[in-house]
Parts: sequence; structure tokens; C-alpha cells
Amino acid sequence: MSGTNQHTWQQHHVGQFLLTIQLDSVDTGHSIERHQGIADAAKRLIALTDSQRLPVTWAVSDPAHSAATSLITRSAVEHELAILGDANWVGPTAGRTRFARELARRLTQARNTGLEITSLVPHVASVETHIDLVVKQNITAIAGVEPAMVSRRSTAPRALHYGVWELPISERLPLQTKRWFGNKWAFWKQLRRLAREAGTFHLMIDAPALAADGRSSEAFVTALAKRIALLRDRGIVRVETLRTMAARLADVPVGRPQRSILQAA
Repeated sequence: MSGTNQHTWQQHHVGQFLLTIQLDSVDTGHSIERHQGIADAAKRLIALTDSQRLPVTWAVSDPAHSAATSLITRSAVEHELAILGDANWVGPTAGRTRFARELARRLTQARNTGLEITSLVPHVASVETHIDLVVKQNITAIAGVEPAMVSRRSTAPRALHYGVWELPISERLPLQTKRWFGNKWAFWKQLRRLAREAGTFHLMIDAPALAADGRSSEAFVTALAKRIALLRDRGIVRVETLRTMAARLADVPVGRPQRSILQAA
């Protein structure tokens, strides 16, 4: 490929990489030691993504009161804070009234402190049935729930409502080895396809699970961050937050849908 053609290809065919990191645990009953381990892992992840200049969507239960908020907002990287929804107020057992109340409370408190919150990261269930409540709160991006190869759905972004986009998850970390997609070789293969086919890849990292999994999993994430930064620097991949991708998609004509890089099993 000539230098001119390569420049044209990189300019018009760029892969989209989204990194969402769930900082809070949605489980209860953790020991103080476990909480400290999660906090330490969160600090390492923030430092890592800052060092590689990777914008991240950081999902926390309550941005106005999260210990990580100050670290994230002080960063020179354009990170995003998002609301993390757990089973206490998201899902069929929580109910519509509780969902509306808890979403409004978290968003109001965060916005009153000057935080711009426009993304929601449900943990246990889709919020599509409550889309009117989501629209009312000026949410523009919603993370998917299950990895696409488990739910057999495309990883391509889809419009849930005018101005509201669902960004399906391509894979979660730490890897679960019992799944079809759950090994490191397959993971790196998907990243190569992202670069080659200019598709969309949304990675969700569970920071509490990563902390429990040990340093080997964190080393894998470090290698991943460096690889993505290299692809970004070469002009092959665009790294975005949920908010920036939703804003860009709002300007894309309906006839130009985003592609998925995953294939049906």
C-alpha cells in the first residue's frame, strides 16, 4: 500500500474503541480490606489511562460522592463520569418508580456539583423499557448489558430513541475462560480485526473483579492500554467515551450505520 493510499485509508476507515470502567462494586458485604483493594486498583487504572492518554467512561454509583471523582476530574485527559446502575434500582425487581427516583437523585446531585453526566451504565438489566425516563434526564448514551457474543446481538451502536444511543459491549475484563470468547488469544485477534476492518469495539472492565483477580489481570490491562494507544497514535483507531461517541453518532445520517467487528458464532 502506498503512503498516499495508507493516509487515505486511515483518514476514512478508522476503528472505534470505547473503554468503560466500572469502579464501584455492586455487591454488598465486602470487608474493609476488599474495599481498600478496589480503591487501590481504581487509582492504578486512572494512572494507567492517564499515562497513555486514553479517554475513559468511568462508571460509579454516585458521581457526586465517589472518592474517584476528584482524581478523574483533575486529569488532563477528557474522561467521562457515568452513572452505574445496580439491581437495587435497575431491573425488573426494582420497579419503574424506584428507577425514576434514583436516577433523578444521582443526576441532580452530580449536576449540582458541576459534573456533566450524560451516560448510564446499567449493570444487571436493560433500561429500554424506561426510555422515556432516560430521555427526560437528558441521558444520551447507555452501555449494553451483556457482551454481544453471549447475547448474539451486534456490537454496532443502535438508536433507542431520538438522541439516545445504546453502545453494546463487545467484551468484559477480566476474561472468563469458559466462554467462547474468553481467552487472551481470541481477545487480541478481535483487536487486530478492529484495526483491519475499522469496526466498533466496546470494552467493559470490572475494576473490583480485576482487583480480586490479581496482578496478572492488571498486567493484561496494561498491555492492552499500550496497544490501543499505539493504534491510536498510528491513526488506525479512535478512542472515545460514551458521551463523545453518542454526540458524533447524532451527526451521522441514518443511512450510514456503524459496523460491528464481531461475527456470529
